[in-house]
Amino acid sequence: MIAHGVLASLAFVIFFPFGAISIRLFSFPGLLWFHAIVQVVAYLLFIAAFGIGIYLATQIHRLDQAHPVIGIVLFILIFFQPVLGYMHHRLFKKYKRRTFWSHAHIWLGRIIITLGIINGGLGLDLANNSRKGEIAYGVVAGIVYLVYIISIFVGESKRRRDRKAAVRAEAEPKRSDSDSNDSHAPGLRTNYYA
Repeated sequence: MIAHGVLASLAFVIFFPFGAISIRLFSFPGLLWFHAIVQVVAYLLFIAAFGIGIYLATQIHRLDQAHPVIGIVLFILIFFQPVLGYMHHRLFKKYKRRTFWSHAHIWLGRIIITLGIINGGLGLDLANNSRKGEIAYGVVAGIVYLVYIISIFVGESKRRRDRKAAVRAEAEPKRSDSDSNDSHAPGLRTNYYA
């Protein structure tokens, strides 16, 4: 039971949120691969936790409880994230904007992280964990979730700022050196709107 709780907590309270935060706030070469690797590590941790959890739930006949049911739903949903992430990245590079696949990947990730953190609390309750253990989990998970939510707003704000700057840069006319040195017609800029 401890192994299940630790592995699942590492996945949903540490690695999944950190991978999501990193893609929004960090900027370095290879960031996409860093994000993908962190998320794969989280997924592998959750697969191990899921296997242990299913075994425990069947042994104590609690498979119908909210905690294992949400765990099964999460296991199914997470399966789609790598495919959605690949489609998001591929089409974003092609169209330079978010597509259906982008929104599906982003929102499914948000739902998964939120449900995973909530489910950790339900698991502690199901396991009759100590009050101190529940409080410790709640504090750590709450802080991480708050940082995660803030990173969403900061990341989206940065994205809007970058898009506006890119639109302004495209809208500004491009002038060659010969245009700027054209003094035979004051006030007239040849090829200005080309």
